Amino acid sequence: MYFAEQVLPIKPLAKSDGFVLLEVLLAMSLILGSWMTLVGAYQTLTLRMAQEESKRTQLRKELDAFEIGEHLRANDDAPIKGVIDESPRMPGRSRTQHGVAKPTVKNKR
Repeated sequence: MYFAEQVLPIKPLAKSDGFVLLEVLLAMSLILGSWMTLVGAYQTLTLRMAQEESKRTQLRKELDAFEIGEHLRANDDAPIKGVIDESPRMPGRSRTQHGVAKPTVKNKR
């Protein structure tokens, strides 16, 4: 019978203990690469959200300016028409209306 020492020579343990420098560098580069990828994705998402928020703010300002203009236009037209609560897009109600019983007569002499 053979003993293990006869088949496999004994190597000194000092050279095979721990990680090799290449393995440590490889692990560090993988961690750094994944970290940089996550930071880039976060920055892209944050930038996109900031741009959408600025667009929303601009649209809200434009809508407010339009509504103020419409309100001012409606209030400016009210004294001319003589009707205060009338919408500027509705036809005027201040026109003379004829009764149902009396037909309108054209070319009255």
